[in-house]
Amino acid sequence: MSISEQKKLHASFYSYDAVAILGFGEKSRDPLPEPAPGEVVIRVGAWSLQDLRTCETVVMYNFMCVQDWYMKYPLNTAKLTPGIYRVRMPVPYSNCKNFAEQKKLLLPGEEVTPVALAAAVLLCHLKQTSGKDLLENDWTRCAEVLPGERCVALDVDEGRVRVYSRFWDVFPYEFVWVSAARKS
Repeated sequence: MSISEQKKLHASFYSYDAVAILGFGEKSRDPLPEPAPGEVVIRVGAWSLQDLRTCETVVMYNFMCVQDWYMKYPLNTAKLTPGIYRVRMPVPYSNCKNFAEQKKLLLPGEEVTPVALAAAVLLCHLKQTSGKDLLENDWTRCAEVLPGERCVALDVDEGRVRVYSRFWDVFPYEFVWVSAARKS
């Protein structure tokens, strides 16, 4: 097991009230559930990737790369179901596998994380940790697949979340992990 894999396996755990952190509303009066090791518990609203990208807090801190390639796809405007999610970002041992193999590592009740939820986790982590990259210079594959079997993935580049589309379905890559989420 590489050092990178060991770090990912024993990742810290976090709780984020994204509604308050990103400036979409007031902090919840109810405490968030305790996260398990390697898990992020996050409360989100009915947001899309576009909503996150244009959010005042995200713009003010320059937390997302300015990109327009994905604006023509539904992933830009697909809204999250509001609520509390448990996210494993990344799933341990999910690198060096193709997408089909990565999906086999999901726990019961988990799904591959939608891009808007994964982006919200990364944005909150950047804000709450003064710019630290939760992915440690790697990428996380998201649930959305674009025409031509192109996977959607995120990374943090120079303190900003970037959205990518690549042909990563068939071949495994050391730096491409999958993230999993389940509604709490």
